[in-house]
Order: sequence, then structure tokens, then C-alpha cells
Amino acid sequence: MTGRVRLSQILKVFGWIGLTSLGGGRSVYFHAGLVEKRRWITNHEFIQDLTLSQLTPGPNMLVAVFVGYRAHGLVGALFACTAMFLPVCILTAVIARHWETLRERPWALACERALAPIGIGLMAAGVYTLARSGIQDRATGALAILAAAVLYGRWLPPIALVLAAGFVGWLAGL
Repeated sequence: MTGRVRLSQILKVFGWIGLTSLGGGRSVYFHAGLVEKRRWITNHEFIQDLTLSQLTPGPNMLVAVFVGYRAHGLVGALFACTAMFLPVCILTAVIARHWETLRERPWALACERALAPIGIGLMAAGVYTLARSGIQDRATGALAILAAAVLYGRWLPPIALVLAAGFVGWLAGL
């Protein structure tokens, strides 16, 4: 697929996702926009890229780098990363610089209070989207339930669980 997607499209799509989504909601935007609508990547590639981004240090939305690479090679990866993070970093820096003077205003307090339930809802939507994409049969469903139980019980650190699940999936030929 390398080279099939124009760099201007990569800038537009990842810039829009970076500016209009937050938290787990980005996974929903990624899946809907890149897998279902634009078909830049497949469901399987999306799950692979998202899993790989979870293993990297930093934000899990480094998935943009992997998708950009699949879409247009190294230059696509650089464009996707820049478009995803630079505009929101600039916006955050500007707001943070002035937040102490704005914090006590009624609209700012309302924004702070509104973001918590919005973030929870977006995270739940992200989990639902990933589950719908990643759980294909009884074996993957059982693996997901087992992983949730292990995370809930805190029997293993998350990175160990990801590696163990990957190993089990590899063994099972999923």
C-alpha cells in the first residue's frame, strides 16, 4: 500500500483526529476513519498497529506513525506523527500559559467538569470498537475475557499480559 495515499490526505486526516478527539475516542476515530471509511488499513492491520503502539513508550496514539508508514512509507509516518501531535501541542501550550487566569471563570469550570464524563464515554467507545474489531471467534473472545480477568485481578503487569496474550495467539495460530 506504500505510496497509495497522498501526503496531503495524511496531514488532513491525522490533523483532524489530533484536534477533535481525546483519550479512548481516538481509537474510535482511527477505526471509523482509516479502516471503515478510507480503507487505508484492514481490521487486522489496525489491531496490529494499535498493539504495537501500546508497547512503545509514550502515547498509544503513536499508531498514527504505523498507519502513516503503511500508507506512504517513512515520509508518511513523519507526516502522520507531525499532523497528529503538533497542532494539539501548540494549542495546549497556549491554553496552559493562560489557564491560571481563566480557571475561575464559569465557562472554564463547566469545561473541566464536563471533560471527565466525556473522557469516560470516549474510553468506553474505544474499548467497544477494539473489542468488535479484535474479537472474531470463541478463541479470541475467551482470550479477551481471560485478559480482562487478569487485569482486574492485577495478577500480572499489563505489559506481561500483552506479551503472554501475543504468545498464546501465536501458538494457537490466530
